[in-house]
Amino acid sequence: MGGSLSRPEEQYSSNDVELVIRASKDLEHLLDTEFGASGKGLHEKITSCGRQLPDDLIKKMRYLATIRNKLIHEHGVNSIPNRDGFIRSFQESQDVQSLSVWSLLLPSALGHQPELTQNSR
Repeated sequence: MGGSLSRPEEQYSSNDVELVIRASKDLEHLLDTEFGASGKGLHEKITSCGRQLPDDLIKKMRYLATIRNKLIHEHGVNSIPNRDGFIRSFQESQDVQSLSVWSLLLPSALGHQPELTQNSR
């Protein structure tokens, strides 16, 4: 992905709004391309492909989406409350690329049967 945030922490934007928007765009792109996600926003996209992802990863992605929504939409929220935690959750969510293959090979590792998407057929 061009302009991806997959880099050492010290190279992330120092501007929280920019960091959140770039991370959200990268995560949405990843869900779209690797899992055939559908929906308007990040929460809807996570829901649409959630059965293909482990619960702990869904929780991290929802955390990212919630922080994004608060920062963009809530008056008075102008920074990420836990910047290091946000970056760590984003980095761990980027590992979803390897899950798109493994979820088909080892569905029991996820605790449920994966649904086939257009990209996994």
